[in-house]
Amino acid sequence: MFSLKRRSGGTFTVLAVAAVVSLPTGIAQAHASVSGTYPAKSVRAKSSIDVVKVAFSGPLRSGTITVRGPRGVVSVGRGGRDPRKISRLIVPLRRGLAAGRYRASWTAVAADGHRQSGSFLFRLVR
Repeated sequence: MFSLKRRSGGTFTVLAVAAVVSLPTGIAQAHASVSGTYPAKSVRAKSSIDVVKVAFSGPLRSGTITVRGPRGVVSVGRGGRDPRKISRLIVPLRRGLAAGRYRASWTAVAADGHRQSGSFLFRLVR
């Protein structure tokens, strides 16, 4: 067991440095990163899908998703945090989507306040 008695100045210094060095690691791990998407990135999906989702490694405060395709915006509204799972964004899609290439663009604010954005492509087939 460590003792904080001042046997030497080095013991306290080593403990203090170890505590400070471990702080940034904990903060960096608090950021939520993308852990998956639906449909998966660069996949061919059936044109009958009705939602797009982006899953994160941790809880989110808020976020949005917009999906664009060959005929413009196909998402209904701006989407947001999934009420069933606070680490996921979700947005409904219009019915009767055309086959073609789609881009889902998202913005998310993690629980620690870190804001990030990104996008992914997928292709719809009949």
